[in-house]
Amino acid sequence: MKMDDPVQARFDTSESPNVACPSVIGESLHAHNRNLRISLRQWKMFHAVIDADGFVGAANQLHVSQSSISHALTKLQEQLGVPLLTLKGRKAQITEEGKVLLARSRELVRNAAELEELAEHLRQGWGREVRVAVDLNFPPDLLMLAMRELSSQPRKTRVSVKETSCEQAAQALRDNTADLAISAQTIPGFACRELLEIEHVAVAHPDNPLFALKRPLGVDDLKSQLQIAVAGTGDEAGVEAPHGLTRLPRPWTVSTLDWAIGALRHGLGYAWLPRHRVQRWLDGNQVRILPLKHGASFKTRLYLVHGPCADTGTVAFADALQACSSRPV
Repeated sequence: MKMDDPVQARFDTSESPNVACPSVIGESLHAHNRNLRISLRQWKMFHAVIDADGFVGAANQLHVSQSSISHALTKLQEQLGVPLLTLKGRKAQITEEGKVLLARSRELVRNAAELEELAEHLRQGWGREVRVAVDLNFPPDLLMLAMRELSSQPRKTRVSVKETSCEQAAQALRDNTADLAISAQTIPGFACRELLEIEHVAVAHPDNPLFALKRPLGVDDLKSQLQIAVAGTGDEAGVEAPHGLTRLPRPWTVSTLDWAIGALRHGLGYAWLPRHRVQRWLDGNQVRILPLKHGASFKTRLYLVHGPCADTGTVAFADALQACSSRPV
């Protein structure tokens, strides 16, 4: 990355006598461990130079002078004892050391901002936000019950919920963008406990030709039908189902359970869906369970997976989820 530098070769550490040489880097860093001298403002200026591709853009972004940016980065390099930028003619380029420190310093600034936000929420009587990644098959009613139980407690806790696939939930926990996950799989490296079992049923529109056969159905019968799969639930892959029927490759995949139910209600194909999500349509005879030879239902488990954070709000919501999930679905 090249950046315009209005300042002379002060960023070329090989020519600057004021920048610590490698022989004293260890001593300098050791001192900084005892007494931190680098401000968040300096790191933010460094980020701005990178993000705005130069000192002019950084100065405009932060509404300060270019000389302020230049002075702050010169001081930052002197304090660190490693070069962040180096001159190539009159262009400044980020060094390999700078790239390493860039990622870590972005995390530092982000954590500092989150810490201040947490302090503000605490001042207002709110705890930190509990971020939950939820499997598409988890019953929404149980989630609402858990949130209602949490809201009745004296300590106010904010909750953000995002529907995810197993892979997305695992990545969110690893990236520390989720505190809890409800997942159809255990996730290595994270504590988990079984939450509940979900019953899935094979359903289709009552006018589907399969019902006209008036007999138990097998795999060959299903081959004539379009199967609707929901992305992120594992249904879109041609794998062997837990109930013994081979799931067939299919051309139609939708993004949500609601889309799948809508397709069935319009007479398109069949699908394996959570019973709790289609029960109202079953009761209204808008979809029917297919009479399969090997059984028309199977069960899968959902797990509650804990991220590394164990603050009181997260623990309280996890307990509420566990308690509500013990009720019949």
